[in-house]
Amino acid sequence: MVIMTYVILVLIVAELFLQVQARSAVVGSRERYVSLSLRRVASWLINLSFITEGLLSVATGQWASALWYLVFGVGGIVLEVTTHRNDDDWFNGRGKKIRRGIRRMLTAPRPQTAPAFGMTATTAPSAL
Repeated sequence: MVIMTYVILVLIVAELFLQVQARSAVVGSRERYVSLSLRRVASWLINLSFITEGLLSVATGQWASALWYLVFGVGGIVLEVTTHRNDDDWFNGRGKKIRRGIRRMLTAPRPQTAPAFGMTATTAPSAL
């Protein structure tokens, strides 16, 4: 359990470093894009490690520490989801693109019109 605490602390320091690096970079630059993307990944890793530590504490019967870890993990996820602004990171707009892709996969394909005689591509005679 002590090792997990050190892992969480190292991740927090790394996230802080990436946040400072992103703040000092020019808006729209590649340095800012990479720093904010890595900061977001580090933030999710921190939240998931808090939840993991909380579940391990529940398994060992340490209810007080489990409650703290779970509150920090779930609270961090809620903050990350609700306060994420339109930063220059890789994750900006991914949810909309994923939803659009799922919707496109679930809808039936529209018949495409063949260029000759108004036939659809499925009813057009094969050239072979």
